[in-house]
Amino acid sequence: MFNFFPVKEKGVKLIPLSDLHTGGSTALFPYFNGEDLGFPPHKKMTGEAGGWKFKHGIYTPNAKQYAMFKHFTKCAEQIATERNGRRFVVVENGDAIDGVHHLTPQLATRNVGEQAAVHIWLMQYFLHKIGFDKNKGDLLYIGQGTEAHDGDEEDSITESLGAEMLPEGDEVFDFLPMDILSNRFWFLHQGAGAGRGLSTGNALHNWMKNQYFDCLEEGRTIPAVVISGHYHKSVYTTFTRRDKTMHGIILPPFQLKTRFGYRVAAAELEGVGIRTIDIDGYQDIKINKAMLLQSRDEVVKI
Repeated sequence: MFNFFPVKEKGVKLIPLSDLHTGGSTALFPYFNGEDLGFPPHKKMTGEAGGWKFKHGIYTPNAKQYAMFKHFTKCAEQIATERNGRRFVVVENGDAIDGVHHLTPQLATRNVGEQAAVHIWLMQYFLHKIGFDKNKGDLLYIGQGTEAHDGDEEDSITESLGAEMLPEGDEVFDFLPMDILSNRFWFLHQGAGAGRGLSTGNALHNWMKNQYFDCLEEGRTIPAVVISGHYHKSVYTTFTRRDKTMHGIILPPFQLKTRFGYRVAAAELEGVGIRTIDIDGYQDIKINKAMLLQSRDEVVKI
């Protein structure tokens, strides 16, 4: 018997992550004190007050890092419930580790190899929690961030996590165009700025407008979604022209403000978390609400 109805292609749940800055003392850090994580702890996780045994000492994550790790777990568990038969495409969009930069003292370890080891465990934990399965067609891609932070450590991270190679044989990307169910996506670490207050998203909107006309003149496919990070602020805006809508996203980080962050944005709340996108067909794109860790001012009362 013939089936005259075409089989609908499986949808995709896109999970972009950015700016984990693993190794920084204000960044996401594993917390293990002997409880069941539902995933094997790293051999260097001591189980004592959440400590991690590094070559030159033991680092104990602080209360804010513990809260970030709980939120990281909560996000992963929520994503797992939202699969609904879709394939997972996970994209790390740069600044995986914090590196050793600008004479900063805000590091758990100055050994970038150890930072990468922590990051690899965090990603293995996350992928396990969401139910990532290559046998189901799930894919992982890794991009480069700011050289001062990442150096070339993404190469070893890519190999350890078994991430996908790029068409030309590279292991990590600086700029990644990707077609998902005939929708063009662009991934880049640093794009348009985030803006503040009433101007939030304006630079991203104008940047997309320029890209729209550049693509028309150059005969390139106009992206449906542009995803960047770097600015440690969750932003979503759109640009529409002749029924063609471009979605622009600046991803939230998984790092709280450093001393530099307080210098440039002391009064702004910290938005830490993940934003996912569901793609179920051509122009069938749903930008989900960002899952952000609740942030509030610490007020001194006298």
